[in-house]
Amino acid sequence: MILRHILILTMLSIGTLAGEEAEVVFSEVSLTKGDDDLIYLTINSDEAIAGLQFEVSYDPEVLEIGVPSLTTRNMDFSLKIKKDSASFKVVAFSMEGKAFNLEDPVLKIPLSSKGDYEGSISLDVKDFILSRPDGNKINLRVSAGQIYLVPSLPATFTLNQNFPNPFNPETQIRFEIGAQENVQILIYDILGRQVRYLVNEQYS
Repeated sequence: MILRHILILTMLSIGTLAGEEAEVVFSEVSLTKGDDDLIYLTINSDEAIAGLQFEVSYDPEVLEIGVPSLTTRNMDFSLKIKKDSASFKVVAFSMEGKAFNLEDPVLKIPLSSKGDYEGSISLDVKDFILSRPDGNKINLRVSAGQIYLVPSLPATFTLNQNFPNPFNPETQIRFEIGAQENVQILIYDILGRQVRYLVNEQYS
């Protein structure tokens, strides 16, 4: 699977000191696709970040989302995940008030497409919260983008079990090929006699 137009989130943090005008501080969070079928959550912030939480909902007919995990430099943090068929919630924090190491991505999320879907799709990111080591919340304004899914080409020939089985009056036979070639599909009975010639043509 190839992912393009990676989801990008932008957060706005506004702090006010007594007798001063409001100072606008920007923090950026991005979810970007790596070369290893993982989406990485990266935080670019001038402020120390000791906790985060967010929820992502998605179309389970199109996407398969694995269990998020912390990256190596942030393994000391506690990570809580609540996942169902169409969404997942993530909370990561330090009981000691430590700050995330922001030099590397903080979180990695396995993601793959289902079937042969191709096109743009949104990951709906909700309730994204960052907190400082003192526990104070950073106010955020989040804007979400899209990912573009392209199904991966099969590497080898695959013939799947027909479905449904048993069937009446029809069934589906799914197959995959790695290059354009002639495909023949013949049906035999349990005695080995040919009863049907279904396909004999070129497929890409």
